[in-house]
Amino acid sequence: MNVLHTVRARRRQPRPVPSRAALWIALPLAVGGLAGCENDDPNAFAPACAQVGILGDAADYSDYGASESQPDLAKLVAHGSIAGVSGHCSAAARGTQLHTEIRLDLAITRGPAAQGHTLDVPYFIAVTRDGQVISKQTLVAQAQFPDNGDRVLVRTDPLALDLPVTRARPGDSYRIEVGFQLSADQLAYNRAHISH
Repeated sequence: MNVLHTVRARRRQPRPVPSRAALWIALPLAVGGLAGCENDDPNAFAPACAQVGILGDAADYSDYGASESQPDLAKLVAHGSIAGVSGHCSAAARGTQLHTEIRLDLAITRGPAAQGHTLDVPYFIAVTRDGQVISKQTLVAQAQFPDNGDRVLVRTDPLALDLPVTRARPGDSYRIEVGFQLSADQLAYNRAHISH
């Protein structure tokens, strides 16, 4: 069952990355659950939205090009972190589906080995239930750097998910996990060097 499909959105211009302190304040507010669960019927209860989390081992991205197995700062192409997760949910299809939209804010830094002003950074959005992945989509965010800057905040296009729901399987029985899509070397680097 594939519950993911993409919603087109207009491209936004890159903007400067906020300070780390601002990110640590905003991130806990964004990650706990999807905001704005909606319902058009003013007498109906809002649906229970899926829980959202950032997969700890995939929360950071470091691209060292061809030297992935022996990282060297001089060979860093790009570094990224998830700065925020936002979205909303609403009842759909006569209460048998939970329509959810989710997007990520990615703080991307261009390293000394980067060539050009554009970098592609892979990330994923996965839906799990009872600890099992039921759907996963790998996507690519494009970071465009200005001539005078090496850091940008990239807001991804929204991704729409239609999750089947019943009384026995409400929306909050699902969990949406997000993170960077990493190679085996990148994952090993994160596990060895980044504390969570």
